[in-house]
Amino acid sequence: MILLLLLIGNNKIFEALVSVMANLKGGIRLFRKRFLMLSLLLCGVISFFWLTGQTFIQSDVKQEEAQEKERLLQMDEPHFWIISDNHFFPDTFIEESAAFRAFEATALGNDLRYTETILNAFVQKALVEKPTGIIFTGDVTLNGEKAGLDRMVELLQPLQEAGILILAIPGNHDIYNGWAREFKNGDKITTHQISPQDFQRGFSDGYRLSQATDKHSLSYSLDAGAYRLFLLDSNIYADRFSKKEPVSHGRLSEETLAWLEAGLSDAKEKGKTPILFLHHNLLAHHEQMTDGFVLNNAPDVLSLVNQYEVPLALSGHTHLQNILQQVDPSNFYEISSGSFSAAGTSIGHLTLQENTIIYENESFDPLPYLDSQHLANPDLKNYSAYVTLKAQELGEEMARELFRSYAIDADTQLMKEVGEAYVFYFMGGSQLTPLEKEARLARLQESLPRKADSSLLESYRQLLDAANWEAHHHLVIQP
Repeated sequence: MILLLLLIGNNKIFEALVSVMANLKGGIRLFRKRFLMLSLLLCGVISFFWLTGQTFIQSDVKQEEAQEKERLLQMDEPHFWIISDNHFFPDTFIEESAAFRAFEATALGNDLRYTETILNAFVQKALVEKPTGIIFTGDVTLNGEKAGLDRMVELLQPLQEAGILILAIPGNHDIYNGWAREFKNGDKITTHQISPQDFQRGFSDGYRLSQATDKHSLSYSLDAGAYRLFLLDSNIYADRFSKKEPVSHGRLSEETLAWLEAGLSDAKEKGKTPILFLHHNLLAHHEQMTDGFVLNNAPDVLSLVNQYEVPLALSGHTHLQNILQQVDPSNFYEISSGSFSAAGTSIGHLTLQENTIIYENESFDPLPYLDSQHLANPDLKNYSAYVTLKAQELGEEMARELFRSYAIDADTQLMKEVGEAYVFYFMGGSQLTPLEKEARLARLQESLPRKADSSLLESYRQLLDAANWEAHHHLVIQP
């Protein structure tokens, strides 16, 4: 303080001090100004190089996509595997609790317990055999659980890294499904639901390589060799998180129909043979499975099918392995794919030659692709028998309830035969001879009272008559 007073008392020293402080203040102001200018310049340089890098990256991505499209377009014989209704449920959602077992009992013959293991085995098979791509025709998840979608996409990643395309459309269980649940600490609790954006991001191959996308749905088309594939979103779902059960019915909106017609017209102009893929059926594959299974506006779609000479559609939803030919005109077929998570563990093999379409169905046996830990589990070691038994037990229980309604105690053998007929139908056939089929029908008829509804026998006859293995597992079309 005394030093400060002495300096103030000396005018020259005080003036010099003020001058120094002024210069210092001006220097700081100048430094700040120059620092700000330098910072702005540096930000500009960084932004330039970042944007330039992004441009190059985007350019590279577009170039890679263009190359992939061209490779797909130039293929002489694309070969796709068709999977439907795999109802994937991640291992992390499963627990040994009364709540889960009660939930499992409502699965209508589907396997909920081992979907992750079986999908992983399927991936190992595909890595060996290397199809062009895998096409999922809906119900890829059990009930639209986002964690299930994320885990499924993760398991499929090795296929994409190997150059195998993953193409998918949703089913009625996949988007904003109010049934989405997981199991924790003995309780069944709600979990995050899949949004349309989640689905599109998870199965991005089809959308990024598409020839065209429909802005009103998750539908898209892409060209493969001499063919144009239309993957159609036929589902009715909410536009946000839902508390309601999934809608079984399906339809194509007017906007999507218009989009489809434009695509079919363009395909015809370019000489491409169109093939449709959708979750719901266009034809009735069983008289008891029409409402909620056949597309609500199937006649509108079939009108386009006939107009543009579409030879084939592949669908799911019913869990039936069934091939049906349209009666009039008779140049259109629909393949309803069996469920990948139920009896048959169905894989469709679709080979697209220039003038010939070949379809073969395979019942997938995961045994060669399981490790020693999985093989120690008897359910997995005999997986085909495991899922077949689940379907047979469901068929037997349905028959048992029916017989109870007539106050009949059916014998064990008859129950077994009815259960087997249920399995035959969903798997798409059996090796029964015509005489064996008639004998089984006669045994059921003898057990029923005269007052029994004749439609029961007719339904059973349809199950047995449909048991023509070759007719529902093999198809050759020359469009």
